[in-house]
Amino acid sequence: MRYLTTGEVASRCQVSVGTVKNWIEAGKLEAFRTPGRHFRIRASELRRFQAAFGFGAEGESPRILVVDDQQDFVDLVLDALRALVPGARLEGACGGYEALLRIGSLRPHLLVLDLRMPGLDGFEVCRRVKEAPATKGTRIVAMTGFDDDQAEQLALTCGADAFISKSAGLATLGRRITSLLDGDAASAEVPVSRSRRASPRRARPAHPAKSARRARP
Repeated sequence: MRYLTTGEVASRCQVSVGTVKNWIEAGKLEAFRTPGRHFRIRASELRRFQAAFGFGAEGESPRILVVDDQQDFVDLVLDALRALVPGARLEGACGGYEALLRIGSLRPHLLVLDLRMPGLDGFEVCRRVKEAPATKGTRIVAMTGFDDDQAEQLALTCGADAFISKSAGLATLGRRITSLLDGDAASAEVPVSRSRRASPRRARPAHPAKSARRARP
């Protein structure tokens, strides 16, 4: 899970560090203290805060597509995710073929994918998503409601990033989704300092003694 400093939050919201600390003290922004007494804020909590208060939201909101052959389950998950991932753009698809059409138009950051579907099942959808250059970066949370010991291993082999059983509940699904989204944010938001950007290396002059040794027959 990705944690932010008050300085990082201040930079994203274009305010001072003091303002961020005031938000925390007022209970508007949830944070915890490290052993060194510094505040840390979850990336998912900052997204919630930005969605609630419209404060300095950067970039695009995460796009999530929920796929299952049962429309009732799709609707149930979408309702839960509206509270668990505030600000996200949420869509559903009923079945594998509709999922591929929605994936092409939505380009989701994350796919919640049922594995056992008639016709085009979730394993094949997973393979196609991960093999296509345009969608291979899509995170996939694979699910099944069946008691299938082989489903998890096969799903991961097909490219799924995580696996959960439907019996684990929506709260567990929400935690897995926010963990994957926070992980993507962490990898995308590490700045490259000017001093560490790649630049052509200058060739170092060879040491005279070493050059002389190499020059001997």
